[in-house]
Amino acid sequence: MAQPGMISDTKLKTEAEQAAFFAATLEATLAAEAAIGVSAYDIAIAGTAIRLRFASPTLARLFLPALRHLPAPGRAPDAVFHIWDSASSGVPMVPPPCARTCFTDRGDIWGFMSERYRSAFHWSELSVNLLDTKTGTGIFWVQETASLPYWTRSSPLRSLFHWLLERRGCQLLHAACIGTDDGAVLITGRGGVGKSTTALTALASGLYYIGDDYLVVQLAPKPTAWSLYSTAKLHHGQAARLPELTALIVNGDSPSDEKLVIQLYPAHAEKLALSLPLKAVLTPEIVPQSHTDFAPIAPAVLRQAAAFTTMTQLPHAGRRNYEMIGEIVSHLPGLRIRLGADLRAIPGAITALLAGGETYIAALAQNNAAPEAAGRPLVSVIIPVRNGANFIADAVASITDQAYPNIEIIVIDDGSTDDLPGAVCTLPVDVRLLHHRDLGPAEARNIGIRNASADLIAFLDVDDLWPAERLSMMVKHLQDHPAAQVVHGFGQLMQRDATGAYVYFGNPRESFAYYIGAGLYRRTAFEQVGLFDPRLRFGEDTDWFYRARDQHLRIEKLDQVTLLVRRHDRNMTQGRTAAELNPLLVVKKLLDRQRAQPG
Repeated sequence: MAQPGMISDTKLKTEAEQAAFFAATLEATLAAEAAIGVSAYDIAIAGTAIRLRFASPTLARLFLPALRHLPAPGRAPDAVFHIWDSASSGVPMVPPPCARTCFTDRGDIWGFMSERYRSAFHWSELSVNLLDTKTGTGIFWVQETASLPYWTRSSPLRSLFHWLLERRGCQLLHAACIGTDDGAVLITGRGGVGKSTTALTALASGLYYIGDDYLVVQLAPKPTAWSLYSTAKLHHGQAARLPELTALIVNGDSPSDEKLVIQLYPAHAEKLALSLPLKAVLTPEIVPQSHTDFAPIAPAVLRQAAAFTTMTQLPHAGRRNYEMIGEIVSHLPGLRIRLGADLRAIPGAITALLAGGETYIAALAQNNAAPEAAGRPLVSVIIPVRNGANFIADAVASITDQAYPNIEIIVIDDGSTDDLPGAVCTLPVDVRLLHHRDLGPAEARNIGIRNASADLIAFLDVDDLWPAERLSMMVKHLQDHPAAQVVHGFGQLMQRDATGAYVYFGNPRESFAYYIGAGLYRRTAFEQVGLFDPRLRFGEDTDWFYRARDQHLRIEKLDQVTLLVRRHDRNMTQGRTAAELNPLLVVKKLLDRQRAQPG
């Protein structure tokens, strides 16, 4: 773990270093298999044959129930996953190859960017996941098995499946899927909107079931959903509404804040479809009526609903996955399913929708006009916040008002003592909220960068705003100028007038030159220059731009205002002394770099 005051480990690992870590881990894995023996189990998912090699009887017992419904491929495997733990084998894991600060909330390891060697460390289960995508050799390791959370047991090996199958034209998707002999509907959206309840109600009524949490979607030769797990998850409060499934709950004594896990195989084997052709994509909305019906939905809204939780949970999910999800949505009619209070009426509504056929479904969808998403790259917007609950709604509104269709918003709660989580819950859009102790704005931004899914990254301090259309303009500039790493504009200061309204003051050309929020950055800019210096509570912006200049990073300046800076009595720099603002440390770092240069 990095010591206080140290710069985070931001050095990118070379391909050779990543290969060496994989090789060392595989060596330890094979030693564990030799020490304890192996039980092998073959499965097929979307035409891909996978052999699971367990050097851990406990992990085999915990993981296999969710996978036993999958067929044996009857041929040599395309991939082999080695699954083990140190406690039972006595073989220690290879030491971490980087500082603790490199481990992200989603599982990515900052600096491990290899396209061949995929890697993840999942905090929630303390597991290491590795895959050599060229050979199909995967590794899942934990120190011990007792503390594995329920979602790992019910949806095992998710990261390995994700990396392997995306190379074979498939996409893991956080969604539910149910159907009839006429086809199936894909139901997407964040947790708590009714996916699982809808899927399990349909199953209990006799419809086919693909999944309610994670499944696999393949577009070619035709849009198809494939089963991945034979488990389902349900909130405690919903279980009483589905009494026919309660006997299949495997963790009935779990705390109320955990979901109940329902083991559907073998009891419902005849309704667990391995694959179904997709006819529509739905996102649920609970409405105050008894019946369930359908309404058109803007494609951009549906795309965001389909992508949000998938992108936030799968390590290394990025542009390629976002575009794949966009293709899934664009290939199928999209609808909002408006869930009424009569739970038993939902399966009938879905059955009638599918029976209507493709022309009927397309007519319902109507293909509402929306900002064109095709060709518009995903942008991750990072908002560091400390006690900014009163500002967050305005900040997010200035992002959504951009009318840019492909945005991921990441809010970093940097040790807030106000009700920031409550304020985020009231936002009208999906937001990733990451909680961390008071690390300062530099490290909060670094956490956002490490967790960002997109190749383009933007920043907005919670008390600032973006002017209209700045994002589309800056994205287009980077698209038109592929050699540019950063595009940067001017900040316009604003202050309250006598009425309390914010008004412009000062000349933006004379404003501070290094506002982080005035720019749009390629991810590669941070890979080249490094992240922000967490030792600097202030001045981290100037320091980064100085380092970027030393690295000859191509930064292009727009003659446009791209940030509105609101001055008020809660600004971080308000009342700070010159010593507190770190100008000497920033200059000293600059001089140190100059002295270190040869010649």
